[in-house]
Formats: sequence, C-alpha cells, structure tokens
Amino acid sequence: MASIELTVRSGLAGTARPGRYGARVDSPPGVILCERTGLAIAHIAARKGKIAEVVEWLGAVSGAAPEDGPRYVMGDGMVVVGCAPGQWFVLSEGKRSATAVARLTDALAGIASVIDHSSGKVVVRLAGPRTRDVLAKGCPVDLDARVFGPGGAAATEIAHMGCQLWQVDAEPTFDLMVNRSLAKSLWSWLASSSAEYGYEVV
Repeated sequence: MASIELTVRSGLAGTARPGRYGARVDSPPGVILCERTGLAIAHIAARKGKIAEVVEWLGAVSGAAPEDGPRYVMGDGMVVVGCAPGQWFVLSEGKRSATAVARLTDALAGIASVIDHSSGKVVVRLAGPRTRDVLAKGCPVDLDARVFGPGGAAATEIAHMGCQLWQVDAEPTFDLMVNRSLAKSLWSWLASSSAEYGYEVV
C-alpha cells in the first residue's frame, strides 16, 4: 500500500507573491507586507484561580513579563499576546517552534488549558510609514500612535474579519492573526487598501 506524505502548506501559498505593487513605483513603498511562516501558535486559558501562576510561568519561559490584559511581549524566540482575561496566544519561531506546544501543554498541566492553533491561524506582518493609514480603513480600534504604541494588542476586526492585532515596534510594525480560512480574504483587502501608497511583498 502506497504511503501518503503530508507537507505543511502556507495559508497564503500562491497569493502572497513577492514584488512591488500599487502606486508610486518610483518611490519607497508606503507599506511592506509579508506572511510570517514556521510559527507554532498556542492558545492558553488559565484555570480558575491560576492566572498568577500562568503569568509567572510564561514570564520565566519567555524571558519577558506578560500581563493579564491586551499586551504584546517578546522574549527569547517567543511572543506572548494577551487576548482576553486569563488568556493568551503564545507564538514561537525558529528551533523552538517544533516542540513549543507540547512543552507548553506539559508545563501548564493542571493550571491552564492549551490548544494548538499552529495550522489554523495565519499571521501577516505590516510595516512602513503608511501602515496605520491602511489599517484605519477597516479597523475600528484607535491605532493613533498617541494611544496605541509598541506592545499594544487588541482582539478586533479588520474589514469585518475577526482578527488579533498587536504592534511590534514604533516603525510602525503590526502583526495581524486571523483564522486560516480568512487569510486570503484578509490579504486581498490589505493589498487593495495599500495600493494607493505603493506596497512591497517580501
């Protein structure tokens, strides 16, 4: 009997094609878009009365200090994003990603529930001077730099698509995470919304 081998396929395979698009091709792009691949993504929900223990453990593992709230923190190859009271998304990349979810499940046994979303979510990164202008077209959250800066996070919508969003740095750079089934729709909206500023896919 022939064996069947499954391979991991990007949620935006065939859609996110590298190149320069939109207006102003003779000037620097206003927005840079890319899909973040090779991520392990886990959703963590603290058990009743165990939030402090989970926060302490996540801080020890990530090398950062996560909060019980809508904040983004980055440690050693690991990102922790608060998404609801007592709940976080943890994203790992590089060498740690292969075993990240299993390690989280073992370490948090009895104090939190851990669900693997690695194959069910897609993360798109936006960067560049016109990033906020693009997001303002479809996101109801006030992303003005005076009120939403690096480390900010929100569970929101982008063009009526449920999305987890966080700001990585002051460039500004934002990561948007959606269900895999919405990834191509999100990408299409981002491409259309970025066209007037000129955008580059990397």
